This record gives sequence, structure tokens and C-alpha cells, in this order.
Amino acid sequence: MKKLFCISLLLFSVSLYSQLGVGTHIGKWRVGGGLGVNFGDNNYFGLNIYPNIGYMLAPKLEAGLTLGYQYSSWKNVKSNLFSAGPYANFYPINELFMRGHYEYFTGNSKIKGETDSYSYDESALWLGGGYRSGGKVSFYAGLMYNVLWDKDNSIFSNGLRPIAGVSIGF
Repeated sequence: MKKLFCISLLLFSVSLYSQLGVGTHIGKWRVGGGLGVNFGDNNYFGLNIYPNIGYMLAPKLEAGLTLGYQYSSWKNVKSNLFSAGPYANFYPINELFMRGHYEYFTGNSKIKGETDSYSYDESALWLGGGYRSGGKVSFYAGLMYNVLWDKDNSIFSNGLRPIAGVSIGF
């Protein structure tokens, strides 16, 4: 089921992209983001929503702001995590980007049957890069590392983070 959903989403995205034409004008503003759905052991379910807006400050430099929401539940735990922060992308060539992204995370977890919830706050400074397709509608994918990650005091299981999404220029 997951594979069928992913393949359908990819084919739908490619068909939308092909309708735009290669020679369309790309403006200075970009709007986009990512959406993820996860399933796993112990009745795990996760939903991630990451919209962003960016502005081309120079031909190879983009700056912007991201917001994020993650919901997850498994066994007896439910968790909500919110994030916000600025980012900067540098494009040494059109298809490759280097990214710096600061994010502040805040959220809580609640164990079923308990009245208390557990709150957490964490800052992250992600550095990395990746590939993007060109055109008015861009698909991007990459990998980042949180240089502030502390194994013993983090809400994240490791410092690596894959990124993927779509952005539209106007």
C-alpha cells in the first residue's frame, strides 16, 4: 500500500511538472514545502507538514522561513512537535544547493492513561545540501546534519535529516 501511494504521488508530480513547459519565467519568490506520512512497528503513525517561503536575494542565494508540524503516535504515546526558523540556500550551479537552516522545536508528548504531559524545547542548526530540478516547479532532495545535536539531550535519535519537497517560483 505504501509503495503504491509513493509511486502514485511521484507519477502525479511528474505529470504536473511536465505541463508547465521548460521556458517559463521564474520569479524571485518561492513557495513550497514537504509532506510526509509514516507507518511502522508498534502501531506507529507519523504525519509531517513543512511549508516554506523563500526569496531570491541574488541569482544564487535564497533566504526564507520554514514552519513545521509533526504528529506521531505509537503504542501508548502521542506527540506533537512544532518548529520554525530561517534558512539560506546557495546554488553553486542551478541543480545543486548548499543549505544552512536554523530551527527551534517545541512540543509535548502524552502517555495514555497519565495526566501529565512531557514538554521539550530544542534548537537545531542544520547544514547540508542536495539536488533540485530546475524550472518554475522544482523538486528537491538532500541530506543535512544538525551541528548542535547532542546524543544525550536531544529529541532526535541522530543528527542526520533527509529533506525532500516541492517549490514553486513566482
